[in-house]
Amino acid sequence: MTTRRMLSTLALTAALGLTLTACGSDDEATPGASPGGGTAAPIVIATTNFTETKILASMYEQVLEANGQPAEVKELTTREVIIPALEQGEVQLTPEYLGSLTEYLNKAANGTDAPQLASGDVQASFEAAKELAAERDITLLEPSPAQDQNAFAVTTAFAEANDLATLSDLAELSARQPITLGGPPECPERPFCQVGLEEVYDVQVGEFVPLDAGGPLTIQAVNQGRIDVALVFSSSGAVTANELVVLEDDREWQTAENILPALHTPTVTETVTAALDEVSAVLTTEVLQGLNQQVEIDRADPDEVAREFLSSQGLL
Repeated sequence: MTTRRMLSTLALTAALGLTLTACGSDDEATPGASPGGGTAAPIVIATTNFTETKILASMYEQVLEANGQPAEVKELTTREVIIPALEQGEVQLTPEYLGSLTEYLNKAANGTDAPQLASGDVQASFEAAKELAAERDITLLEPSPAQDQNAFAVTTAFAEANDLATLSDLAELSARQPITLGGPPECPERPFCQVGLEEVYDVQVGEFVPLDAGGPLTIQAVNQGRIDVALVFSSSGAVTANELVVLEDDREWQTAENILPALHTPTVTETVTAALDEVSAVLTTEVLQGLNQQVEIDRADPDEVAREFLSSQGLL
């Protein structure tokens, strides 16, 4: 897969052999329950060095604190580090992405050649992920409507000129006028990039231009008309900043990448669950685009962006 979460099938054997000594510290033991329904020790929230997860982790921290539950954020590296640490209780919470997490857990449990469990069906993917996570002492809360998945975008002018709203519309256009696609160099070989466009939608790609994965090179190229269609990420701040039109995946080809909290099971309390569920309920893909734009484009502080949004929703 080509998403930020699953650029390729990772070497899980090596990942599962990772030692967790770098993740642990004296203050990271699984918190003990307190009379108020929270926990006495801080819940440690793991995040990666990535704008969106920083914003999400800050939201989790602030809403937990507002509900009387101490929390702190710790930056780690990848899912291959965070999930084993979560399983062992060395961290207690992390923002996750449904489809990518489902497949990580699936391959870890059933081998790298296991049939794919994640799909465009949110509920089916969630049920599969919950079962696999429970085996590792991890509890998944309800998915948010917000998703960060592979998406294909065009300029507003191109969409209006060609009456485009969906990938099926793009396929119809390409039958008359093969399109120029831009994205990461591996896109022509990836099932969730050019391969899928051609096989699932029968999009006729006349030319592929190797650029980056939804980054500035791709955005510049589509704005300049050097490519017709750009591989982007659905929650990217660049989508709103550049007024791009994301074409609907009307056949649910991409896996559901809804954001959801993943917790070390002994950490779960009514207070924690209720607070995090409130955050998930107010997040949409469009909201994430705007929040990411503030940090990625406008250079605002992720903690301030998270605080202002939570306050606007009455959660602080």
